[in-house]
Amino acid sequence: MAESNSDLIKKILDEIHSMNQRLPNGEFKVMQKNLDELRDSQKLMKEDISEMKKKLLDPNDGVIVKVNENTKFRLQEEDRFEDYMRIDADVRDLKKWQDGVNKALWIVFGALIAIAVKVIFGGN
Repeated sequence: MAESNSDLIKKILDEIHSMNQRLPNGEFKVMQKNLDELRDSQKLMKEDISEMKKKLLDPNDGVIVKVNENTKFRLQEEDRFEDYMRIDADVRDLKKWQDGVNKALWIVFGALIAIAVKVIFGGN
């Protein structure tokens, strides 16, 4: 037949008492202290995980949102890469043209200076 609640409680108390008898020198208290520390550590770990979860999943400025924004920006810049290459080629062409114009101007100025010297000093 099933045991009554009072019989069950009595058996549990007897078992706890026998455990207390078998664990001398306060080992039962040490075990209880270790269990309390474990519970506190678990609570701290749960709080840390909740904080990390919030930082990751925050819809306004979470890490996932930042990564998605970065990916979107990178893809936009990849689409504009051909434009950048064309602009770079145009700049190189302009520099070459500028170098040619500079050389031509030096030749023209040199010829003008030579003509001016000839007119001033050797005017025959």
